Amino acid sequence: MKKILFIITFTFIPFFLFAQDVGFMDIKIGMSREEVLKVGEENEIIEVPKNRDVEFFPVEDRKILTLSAKPEIPYIYLQFFNDTLYSITVIFDERYIDYYTLAGQLESKYGQYHSMNPVWREWRIDDVLIKVEKPSTVKYIALEEFLEAVDFKRGESSSDKRNKILEGL
Repeated sequence: MKKILFIITFTFIPFFLFAQDVGFMDIKIGMSREEVLKVGEENEIIEVPKNRDVEFFPVEDRKILTLSAKPEIPYIYLQFFNDTLYSITVIFDERYIDYYTLAGQLESKYGQYHSMNPVWREWRIDDVLIKVEKPSTVKYIALEEFLEAVDFKRGESSSDKRNKILEGL
């Protein structure tokens, strides 16, 4: 019996301790638009406006959904590509929640930041970048999905093209 308990403890418990869903207020990177709307509507803090879709992109596969939690959070921007949430931008009103409070909370949740400068700190959890920026903004970005959504092509720029560009400065 002790052996079974030992095996279960050291096989499954670390997975639950270290596996983290990354996101904000139960809205997680990788959710569908409908899942996000359901979470938003069930959450008593998040406001889901009737006119919640923002059409910044003419591309059909890219959509932005906007929510809020006023007065502390005037804007929550959720970006989708192929109906998958790949970016969350939470803009806090700094009169209620400031940069240092956000940075401290993220550090207590995710550990020491990966890098920083005077205006931001960032963490990397698996393939997700988490960034807190001054004055009071937190961003969660699934890097691979972001690159696909913006149609970033790696390795397509030749050194000749790069040199011509630099010579044009």
